Amino acid sequence: MNIRTLKLNLIISCVTLFLLNCGAQKQYLKRDVITEENDRESIPKPEPRRVSVFEDGIENIFGRELDEYGNLSWHSRKLFNNLKQAKNTNALDEVPNSTWFTNRHAEHPLTIAELRRGPNRGDGPDMSGTITITAAKAEGVSPGFRMKDSKGDAYFVKFDIKGFPQLNTAAEVITTKFVYASGYNTPENYLSVLDPEKIRIGEGVTIKDKWGKDVPMTMKFLNHILSRVNASPDGTYRIVASKLLAGKPLGPFLYTGRRKDDPNDRVSHVHRRELRGYKPITAWLNNFDTKANNTLDMYVTENGKSFVKHYIIDFATSLGSGGYGSASPSRGHFGTFDLGHIFKKLFTLGLYVEPWEKKPRLITPSVGYFDSDLFNPGNYAVIVPNPAFQRMTELDGFWGAKIVMSFTDEQIRAIVETGEFQNQEDVDYIVRTLAERRDKTGRYWYGKVNPLANFRFHQNDEGQTFMEFDDLSANAGFEDSALTTYRYKLQYRGKDLTDHFFSKSKARLDLNDGMGQTIEKNFTGLPGLSEDGRVLNFKIETQRKTGGSWGKDVKVFFYYPTDNFGLPQVVAIEREN
Repeated sequence: MNIRTLKLNLIISCVTLFLLNCGAQKQYLKRDVITEENDRESIPKPEPRRVSVFEDGIENIFGRELDEYGNLSWHSRKLFNNLKQAKNTNALDEVPNSTWFTNRHAEHPLTIAELRRGPNRGDGPDMSGTITITAAKAEGVSPGFRMKDSKGDAYFVKFDIKGFPQLNTAAEVITTKFVYASGYNTPENYLSVLDPEKIRIGEGVTIKDKWGKDVPMTMKFLNHILSRVNASPDGTYRIVASKLLAGKPLGPFLYTGRRKDDPNDRVSHVHRRELRGYKPITAWLNNFDTKANNTLDMYVTENGKSFVKHYIIDFATSLGSGGYGSASPSRGHFGTFDLGHIFKKLFTLGLYVEPWEKKPRLITPSVGYFDSDLFNPGNYAVIVPNPAFQRMTELDGFWGAKIVMSFTDEQIRAIVETGEFQNQEDVDYIVRTLAERRDKTGRYWYGKVNPLANFRFHQNDEGQTFMEFDDLSANAGFEDSALTTYRYKLQYRGKDLTDHFFSKSKARLDLNDGMGQTIEKNFTGLPGLSEDGRVLNFKIETQRKTGGSWGKDVKVFFYYPTDNFGLPQVVAIEREN
């Protein structure tokens, strides 16, 4: 295919996408908003699968990238900011509860006690008696083993790397609680103390030697593991005890495709908003290792039904922790194979110095490298390209940012304190940095859409009906509400029924008597219109300063009851992307 043909095909693709976007406006009926995804039907147990870290990395770094290089539709959609929207959102452009995600803190604020508890449902492992090792590994980023506590409960054990007290373990428990509060399924992760004098090795436990051969585990191997991790002055070890998940493990889920042997898995993972919109959350927490092997599918039985439940696991490479020790200052700025970064170094003969190369490399050994000054929420890079993240739209980013912004300074501190740092200065630094990164996240993504939310109708004592909403940017202090003006007009199926009305510096739109008459006149001229078809919309635009431009619109569709019997009811929301 020659260059001329490629250009012609690209133009045809772009024109086709433009024409598709100019189609008729979507029509809505009065329907209950879907809040639960029906993906908990009983299914036969799927086959467990293994995902090679190496093969998955090669596929995401090279294989899939090369496939998409020649995809003209993909390039034209990226060029015109017209990536396909997520396919599992409801009429309000939100994510229903499912085996992947549960609406928690952003929709139903958790108490301080609930935030501190996170996914934990017990008191953690009983370390008072004998601790039995049932499996172990000495290789990898973080050496550890599986144990049974004094009660016989099973846990995975993770340590701090030597010289970095509290770094890995605090990052693991803190990020777990933020991710859980955000709505994802996570393990129960407990901070605890391990006394090596109470350890015994279970029967038949093996470990790989330096040649990769399985050999019986001995105390020599245990001491080898302990020699690589951080010990307390009294000879004990601070650990994270991750409770074994309920059910049967099926291996990781992928951020693309579907699990074909799971009939409940009906939406391609690259088109699930909770996976796309996870990027602003993971960027905020500096959790750059989002590959498939940090996920886990479990075959569970709940309420008499057996199905697959999807977990995100392993958060030791978050905040300022890099797994082996402190995170690199380059964290989040480029991934494993970043051609832009490579070419920049080549063309400047290595003379160009990145801004992050000028920053100090370590805050403290317990905090690692973690900053907000250079944090760029719109250009955060994970270590291996994540196919769901690469398809994230502005609407997905806005959704994730709303979750990040739902955590107040007080709530952030409550969770960070559960990391049990020895120095209060470390706590204060992480809290301050997370709050600054949170605000950067909200400011960036709220600026990509019209950030109005939580639309609801009211009626005052004089019988006047109006719609209220939250201006998320103004509420967060990113914009001045006194300088903000909203203009809106009434529409029906894409047709303007009124001229613009204006609302100055208050998040309220009046549905006046003139509009009511216009609505009834419009509906009277539509014979055969069903009762549930009485759905109109406000098209709302926002101006942030006098004489400024009007930003992107948000359309709020609402059911208008017959003869003013009851209040209008919001049935759908569409945001300009």
